[in-house]
Amino acid sequence: MKIGFIGLGNVGGKLAGSLIRNGHEVTVRDLDDALVAEYVARGASSAASP
Repeated sequence: MKIGFIGLGNVGGKLAGSLIRNGHEVTVRDLDDALVAEYVARGASSAASP
């Protein structure tokens, strides 16, 4: 299953992290590039635009 998250704040970040840990294919997008890089390092893909 492919899942995308726009916004990695308090809710989106926790949900995205949980899905990554459980082996789902997650794509993330946020205004904070450092936050996106953190999730990419965990195994997510990044999106250039929503």
